[in-house]
Amino acid sequence: MAAQDTEVPKGDGWVKVQQKTFTKWMNTHLRKRGYGAINDAEVDFDTGINLINLLNALYQIPLPKYSKDPKMRAHKLDNISQALSMLEKAQVKTNFLKSVHLVDHDLKMILGMVWCIILDYQIKGISVEEMTAKEGLLLWCQKKTAGYRDVKVENFTTSWQSGLAFCALIHRHRPDLIDYNSLDKSKARENLELAFSVAEKELGIARLLDIEDLTDVARPDERSVMTYVSEYFHCFAGMDVKERATARVAKLLAFNKSMEDLQHDYEAKARALLGWIHHAEQRMSERDTPADGEAAKRKFEEHKHYLIQEKPQKTANKLDLESLFAEIQTKLSVYGRHPYVPPPGLTIDDIDVAWDSLAKSEKGRGVAVRDNVYKFITKNTSTVSAEQLREFEESFRHFDKDGSGQLDRLEFKAALQALSVPFKNEDAFNKVFDEVAEGNPRISKDQFINYLVGLSADKDTPDAIKSAFLLMADNRDTISQQQLRSCGGFQSGDVDYLIAHMPQAADGNYDYRAFTDAQFK
Repeated sequence: MAAQDTEVPKGDGWVKVQQKTFTKWMNTHLRKRGYGAINDAEVDFDTGINLINLLNALYQIPLPKYSKDPKMRAHKLDNISQALSMLEKAQVKTNFLKSVHLVDHDLKMILGMVWCIILDYQIKGISVEEMTAKEGLLLWCQKKTAGYRDVKVENFTTSWQSGLAFCALIHRHRPDLIDYNSLDKSKARENLELAFSVAEKELGIARLLDIEDLTDVARPDERSVMTYVSEYFHCFAGMDVKERATARVAKLLAFNKSMEDLQHDYEAKARALLGWIHHAEQRMSERDTPADGEAAKRKFEEHKHYLIQEKPQKTANKLDLESLFAEIQTKLSVYGRHPYVPPPGLTIDDIDVAWDSLAKSEKGRGVAVRDNVYKFITKNTSTVSAEQLREFEESFRHFDKDGSGQLDRLEFKAALQALSVPFKNEDAFNKVFDEVAEGNPRISKDQFINYLVGLSADKDTPDAIKSAFLLMADNRDTISQQQLRSCGGFQSGDVDYLIAHMPQAADGNYDYRAFTDAQFK
């Protein structure tokens, strides 16, 4: 991977900062795989072992056969050669790096090598070339900090010295962690300490920079700042994905609740109508004979009022009830759910039987013909707003460098990353590119926007719901109450609803797969 677009530092002050920042970054990943730490990047690569361990930790490339305790220069060079072969397998380009640079402790070449690894591993979700990677990451920072007081991210050097840009990134995604309105631009050290501490303790972002790396220099080291900022990107991009997954599950819950409300409404109205039918049939069954003409007239008027005023209103109520039942069943069918089964005695058939019996008491007067007005319910699966479409078009124009109206592979990846669309690996990205491009080497504006519109669609299928739960459960087959409550995007009462309706698994957590299967037919 080339490293052409970061500015070339003047003097040698940058060496110390980069050495410190890059070492912290490497040790963070070495610790995750149980490897020992690098103490001095200048000399700790001369046996090749630490580079072999680092590449195995990052890329899971199998360990080659190498000397575990090399003493002679030839043995060290052989180990380094094995490590550089691993770099080639990882497709990390290091330009003019040679084995002798490591064994002879050429610090500047070593730092250049580590920077190429950081670019490839840490920012390859944005691009495989630094120019696009830097612009994509910068655009992401600008979008996330837009509107924040005293923050204007224009670069990866001076824009971060006040500490407010870091605080804004955290507040944008986790406003509960920082009171941004209380911050003062003039108190840079306090702002930086707040951001670094919160990021480390609450978000798990390693403290790769020291405060003085930003405050005690006229222009901070760009590569060091870019490395640290990319940690924020990866942390928050993952949160954005989980929030979208949570929103999908929340939509399922909203649908369930709306259906339950309609069903409760149906049952209450059905009971009220059946109560009236029972009472009316008792009256219609009376065969008393008035003793005089006035009494007979009153009975006639009562029956007339029943036929003209009372019965038509109940006929309308019955039609409304049938329409409500049809609405419930049609929505459940369109959304792939099980049909609604009313409690015994409250079905439409039960009401019809009672209505027919009443009609016989009225000497064969028939009932009104039921009418289903909800046969054309359609399922709404896209909620792309005009503002989102404008954002998609702006991103396309920004990354269409040559103004051709098409994006090549690198431009497409940078544009998606700027819109917080991450990829698990390069193969996953290539698969998406080939599908969207439909076999062409470049992607048109319509293909680009159609793909993003498809991503914004809320898919209401069993597999989509299970995938959403899987993200919320951190790739586990069951989900805990704590995981449910830590997810953003739910409405009030949603988590309690899930806990009440999801079956518990053997581990004490909740079986979201069984819950999802029970929702669909």
